[in-house]
Amino acid sequence: MVMKPRRPRAVILCPTRELCEQVFGVAKSISHHARFRSTMVSGGGRLRPQEDALNSPIDMVVGTPGRVLQHIQEGNLVYGDIKYLVLDEADTMFDRGFGPDIRKFLGPLKNRAQKADGLDFQTVLVSATMTNAVQKLVDEEFQGIEHLHTSTLHKKVASARHDFIKLSGSENKLEALLQVLEPGLAKGNRVMVFCNTLNSSRAVDHFLSENQLATVNYHGEVPAVERVENLKKFKSNDGDCPTLVCTDLAARGLDLDVDHVIMFDFPLNSIDYLHRTGRTARMGAKGKVTSLITKKDLTLANRVEEAMRKNESLESLTINNFQGDGERPKLQDHKAKGKLPVKVKVKVSDQKNNKSLSAAKSSTKKSTSGPKSSKVVAFSKSPTKRSSSGPKSDKAVDFSKVKKTTNKVSTKPLAKIGGSTRTVSQKTAVVKSPLKLNVVGFRGRSSASGSVRAS
Repeated sequence: MVMKPRRPRAVILCPTRELCEQVFGVAKSISHHARFRSTMVSGGGRLRPQEDALNSPIDMVVGTPGRVLQHIQEGNLVYGDIKYLVLDEADTMFDRGFGPDIRKFLGPLKNRAQKADGLDFQTVLVSATMTNAVQKLVDEEFQGIEHLHTSTLHKKVASARHDFIKLSGSENKLEALLQVLEPGLAKGNRVMVFCNTLNSSRAVDHFLSENQLATVNYHGEVPAVERVENLKKFKSNDGDCPTLVCTDLAARGLDLDVDHVIMFDFPLNSIDYLHRTGRTARMGAKGKVTSLITKKDLTLANRVEEAMRKNESLESLTINNFQGDGERPKLQDHKAKGKLPVKVKVKVSDQKNNKSLSAAKSSTKKSTSGPKSSKVVAFSKSPTKRSSSGPKSDKAVDFSKVKKTTNKVSTKPLAKIGGSTRTVSQKTAVVKSPLKLNVVGFRGRSSASGSVRAS
């Protein structure tokens, strides 16, 4: 088929510019072999170069919904030859405010398909998660949809170690973050620190900068161009900015090489937990996920941990599901013989790696919209590709209470983990006493306390 200016045969819609660039990069890498031509039109970019690209013969357009609609309104892009539409991160599209733009884009395509001589088209929705609420919206929008999903849908990342650190009210959360972050940075790891709000993200970034740790930011108030540059700095092999402080804007779709994900703020639902953890342990690599748990997070964190221990689905677990249920949290402190109770605990269950992969089709409803209807296929993918390695032995770690003094120049050991001590000199930074880590197997024995049973 001959390529035509402004008349693509395929359109791929993504929620963010960064994800557009990622998809466009993959398209360009295979276009020479598959012999097709693609271009990208996304928000934050200049309009004139995009107009020039659309006026050249093209097969595929990758873009954000708002910018694609803008080019359609200005006559730079027409529907005539579109046969394939792909919605990447489909749950985000329908759950985070893109619904109206998607429906506006779909309208002319559906009207065209209903005509007797109209051109049919196929829509593919791709997502790592699909909650019941979003699935209902999708089913209403796309009658006769076929659902294909893997056996690992809504389950934990098999090749990642998941740790939960319970903090008591007397402990400084920022200091606890620093103690978790320092050992990995000393090994040259790349670390993502997730926060729930912009204010929390700014506070974390400011605190880490005061402690001489180089960071880059990624949240909604960072301009799109700057976000792209920050990602390049974070992914650079130079190691100048190995820490990315971000909100959930960075939790979906980004293909990053991350060794450690730290949740400074525990997410409000299990779906966001899955997407955050999906930034590490990708392509079968190993990774680590550490969550800082405060009192308000304890019930949801316990439910997430329990579901992972049983290798169950994490779908639709939210903090609102458990408010007022009267259940006692199960993340309890352990007591070692002859020692005082510890203040902080990390607990992760033993998991069995799920190796099987299956595809299931739900029953297909027939559309009654007219002589022709669009064929829609929804693919639900796991956040990362799973490792084929065997079951991992998860650990529970106890932190002692952190003490602090201020306004002193110190070269005292900042953290002592795994027998190694790292010395940090700071002018105005916080000086902490060495942390003592007592590693306890989830269903094993502590060297000091004998048998320990998980509650």
